[in-house]
Amino acid sequence: LEAGRWDAAVDSAARVAVDDTDRNEIIDALELGTVQRIAGRHEASDATLGRAWDSMKRTADPGSPTFVDTLAAVAVNERALDYVGTSYDRVMCATLRALDALASGDPDSARVELKRAQFAQEDAEARFADQIEAARSQMEQEHDDLARIREDPDFQSGFDAAYGDLEARFKPYAGWTNPFTDWLTAVLLHVDGGGAGDRNRSIDLLRRVRGTLGDNAAVDSDLAFIESGVRSPQTWVVLESGFAPRREEVSFRIPAFIPEMPFIGIALPKLVQVDGAATGVRIRGGDATAETAVVCDMGSVVAHEFQAQLPLITGRAIASAVAKAAASLAANLAAKQSDNGWALLATMVATNVYGYATTIADLRTWRTLPRYYAVARIPTPADGRVVIDGEAGTHEVDVPADRDAMVVVRSVRAGGPAITHSFRLTGEPASLAAGHPIAPVPPLKGSFR
Repeated sequence: LEAGRWDAAVDSAARVAVDDTDRNEIIDALELGTVQRIAGRHEASDATLGRAWDSMKRTADPGSPTFVDTLAAVAVNERALDYVGTSYDRVMCATLRALDALASGDPDSARVELKRAQFAQEDAEARFADQIEAARSQMEQEHDDLARIREDPDFQSGFDAAYGDLEARFKPYAGWTNPFTDWLTAVLLHVDGGGAGDRNRSIDLLRRVRGTLGDNAAVDSDLAFIESGVRSPQTWVVLESGFAPRREEVSFRIPAFIPEMPFIGIALPKLVQVDGAATGVRIRGGDATAETAVVCDMGSVVAHEFQAQLPLITGRAIASAVAKAAASLAANLAAKQSDNGWALLATMVATNVYGYATTIADLRTWRTLPRYYAVARIPTPADGRVVIDGEAGTHEVDVPADRDAMVVVRSVRAGGPAITHSFRLTGEPASLAAGHPIAPVPPLKGSFR
């Protein structure tokens, strides 16, 4: 991807998905589907992301009675557990499928996918956070030393060194909604809406985005335009730039409260921002110009959920490390009692190697998502020619002159390779309604349904 070899990236991701273990089925499908979409293989992308969605629903639906048990599971190492997907995985999986549907000329399917994305957000808001807390409580009941270890100064020192600056580095969003998903839903409800009800929902969602982000030129412009009730062909440009945060491993020492083994090591994942993403581009078409504004930093989305899950992540790592330490100690004591020096030496070597090899953090995360979603809108130019230039390069893109349209620019880094895809958003000319504006309607309360 970083070299702009889009088809080669698809082939590489496909090989990983075929060769990898079943426990990585979901993350492999998410990565492959994303790369297929970047390369413009929208039907294949939708099918692959559909498999990921079905697997996430099957293995870790937040509404399932076994969901808490899944979150609280402890294994020899975190990577031995099935990857079941995060809340933002579900939201973004459905959101990308909606973009695939729009690119394929199927706004009805796009609406279905965006409803799924909205429901996934509501599930997270209503249930996911509470169930994370329930899983944490269940884990502490099953592993007596967790609370005592967490309160120990050695643990606190290591934890603060790894995570003390999380808020400053990522500025997690307050809440479980994804502002890009809300923005895209609002745009589709406007261009493909069925009347005042859809228009109200569109306005409501844009107001929610503004509540998440604060002042934002692109959101304010879209909100004012949709509130006006005027219908005329518009072109939205979406810049997807950079890559979502990666994880790296951090290790530190914690007390084991075992007399023969007072301290043990644990390994935890740490979020790391991937720098170098383009932050914006300029758009020109006809006499109109605009600059994109960031409507979603995926680092802020990822960090919000990571922060919520951190007590679970650390709890599982501590419980696993203590269990391995106790098992290793028991094996060493048994070998010592055998009076066989070679057996004792072999056992000590084996248990140390085992402990080292299995003390690893789970670094799996959806890496091919962009860091930024930045958007802008201009009236669709009469000649259908849109020029995009800036950190993502210069691109001349043709759009249908009498339709609402969207241009997606995927940039891997500022000044690096980028690819564009353009498509119309509606089957009928938006100008048919231009002379008959709809009177503004007060916003409805309640979530999108």
